[in-house]
Amino acid sequence: MADFSTDIDIDPSEYVSECSHSEIIELIEILVEDGHLDRFNGKVRPSSNHNGVIDDEWKEGLSKLFYSKHLLSSEDEIVITNIIKKLV
Repeated sequence: MADFSTDIDIDPSEYVSECSHSEIIELIEILVEDGHLDRFNGKVRPSSNHNGVIDDEWKEGLSKLFYSKHLLSSEDEIVITNIIKKLV
């Protein structure tokens, strides 16, 4: 018997738009299990396993912010606190 393969190019947004709600939930669970997404406080976010230059710059910036708290004005602290409350 002949062995052959067929490549099909499907845009991810087209695929997802055709999925039912339960299929999308299943897809998210697969992405979490495969390490493409992480869970944080019950929310799903991109996995930290896929570091890139932007991720590294982000982490470096957060580290600098953490160690420079004494340089922030009280208004800056309020803004950062509000961002944290919104996300967590």
